[in-house]
Amino acid sequence: MKELTLILALCCMALPSLANGAIPLKVGVARVSINPMEANIPTQLGGYGAREGKPAIGTLDTIYGKVLLFDNAGEKSALVTVDICSVPICLVEETLAKAKIDGLTLDRTLMTASHSHTGLEGYALDRRNVANNPNIGIFSEPMLNFVTDRLAEGLRQANAALQPVKAGSAAVDLPNMNRNRRNSNPLDQQMTVLRLDTASGAPLAVLVNYTAHGTFVDETDMLVSGEWAGSMQRTVEDLMGGGVTCLYTNGAEGDVSPRGADAGSHYEKAYNYGRKVGIAASRLAEAIPSEEVTAFAVQNVWVTLPERKAAPDFTKIAGDEYKVTQEEIDMMVKILFPEKAPLFTVRVNDFQLVSFPGEPISEIGLKVKDTLHAAGIENPCVAALTTDQIGYILTKDEYAKSGYEVTASFYGDSLGVLLTDEACKLATAVAAK
Repeated sequence: MKELTLILALCCMALPSLANGAIPLKVGVARVSINPMEANIPTQLGGYGAREGKPAIGTLDTIYGKVLLFDNAGEKSALVTVDICSVPICLVEETLAKAKIDGLTLDRTLMTASHSHTGLEGYALDRRNVANNPNIGIFSEPMLNFVTDRLAEGLRQANAALQPVKAGSAAVDLPNMNRNRRNSNPLDQQMTVLRLDTASGAPLAVLVNYTAHGTFVDETDMLVSGEWAGSMQRTVEDLMGGGVTCLYTNGAEGDVSPRGADAGSHYEKAYNYGRKVGIAASRLAEAIPSEEVTAFAVQNVWVTLPERKAAPDFTKIAGDEYKVTQEEIDMMVKILFPEKAPLFTVRVNDFQLVSFPGEPISEIGLKVKDTLHAAGIENPCVAALTTDQIGYILTKDEYAKSGYEVTASFYGDSLGVLLTDEACKLATAVAAK
């Protein structure tokens, strides 16, 4: 009897990591607009303190929340992509509370921001933001309620659309399409694609991971837009057809800017760059064969972060842009930034994504990807700007060089080492299953 109990327990423990051959992995896909301007709500755009919290004056293109809801033998998890600059934890918590999907918890829901600088301001959606500083964003209850209502509806739609899927993945380099803006050598030029098909082999969803800030626009651009990432996703959907949904996760973009844009206005540059990336993504996706999902996992770990503190040069660089004094930032870091934050990993066969709750630099992302390659994962990728917003994440050497990225990092010089080590541990543990 004891032996039988042990066998049953081990089988149950394996369910989260391996898809049951008798019960194929199911996925539901949905998309919802998350533009509060549709409800005449003043809408703050993210990315530039110089906008001083002024609301958007119109809409260039629809911004979305897109959902992949997974059901692995009855255990549910979700990947949600949003056209927002960053993801405060309350956005996830309140979305889940409204969606009311049995079994779908904070620890099984990864939300990730595109980091469009004409998407929504993350701090406008953060209940912790009591600073009342328009340069970093003013908390807006109407904006938060609108977005969480829409995302909850997206989760419910995806839950109602669950169907068996096949999966495949691949990666390709896109040379001369991005650059390291800190003039450092490490640069991740790889685009990784996960393709999910229906049981009959028709494309259902395509997840694209590529590394670049959404900064073709600047502080003078006041139209709501998904920027280049929005253009890329529309291009993939148009070229592949059949109602496929394209989702996007940004890579370790802390020091990475886009490169190789055509001439034109800021919006035209973003549109054309997005089309270039989208054409490459659709070609790659169309060539990917799909197969039964035999390895699947969504797992996370909560990391206790180092002491919260402003960087030495904060007031000289970021403080000037965001109009924050040393006294104010010393107070704000204890309120705005958490003591703990989650790292996630999502594995689908030979594809594995590892998340960071902020903006890691390219060197950190490449370290995690190299670790996964060594563990036998063919197509690893890193998603930045995921559930909770903790600022920039740098190596000790890069932190010592100062610069904008360092002054927007709020846990000292040991943060990058800590999170890189924890991410590699989590990733290799799941890769080994």
